Amino acid sequence: MYRFITEWMDANWMWVTEQPTFDLAVRAIGLELEGRGIVDEMFAHVVIEQERAIPSGVTDVAVPVAVVDVPLDVSKQDGITLLHLNHPFAMQTIAGDTIRAEAIFFITATTESKKSSLHKLMDDLLMDDETLQALVHVQSRTGLYHLQTMDLKAFSY
Repeated sequence: MYRFITEWMDANWMWVTEQPTFDLAVRAIGLELEGRGIVDEMFAHVVIEQERAIPSGVTDVAVPVAVVDVPLDVSKQDGITLLHLNHPFAMQTIAGDTIRAEAIFFITATTESKKSSLHKLMDDLLMDDETLQALVHVQSRTGLYHLQTMDLKAFSY
C-alpha cells in the first residue's frame, strides 16, 4: 500500500525560519506551535535541554535533517511538524558527527502507540530520497500543494 504526503503532512504543520541557531529556531517554532495548541508552553525549554543530551541530527540521508522526538507530556496533538531552515546550521548526531541541517522534523505524539506509528512514518520518509529532497526544498504551503497535486508518494511498501 502506498502513502501520500497528504496523508501525514498538513500544510499548516510546515514552517520556515530565518533563525541562525537551533535554540532560536526552537523558540520561534515553539511560539507558533503553542499558539495552535500543538504543544504546551514548556516545549522550547524541554526540547533545547533534550537536544544537549540526545542530539537529533540524522546522517546517511539524502538531505541533512534533524528529527526531534518531542516528549509526550509536552505534546497536545499528534503529528509531524516540518521546520525549514533558510540558513542551515550545525547540529550534532547521536554518534557525535556534525551536520548542517536544512530542516527539522518535530514528532509530537500524545500516546506511546501514536509515537511508534509516527516514528515508522518518519523512518520511511528518511529512506525515500526523492520525497525527502522534495519536502525539504519546498519552502511554502503553495509548494506543498504542488507536491500533493503531483501525488508524490511519501512512502511505499
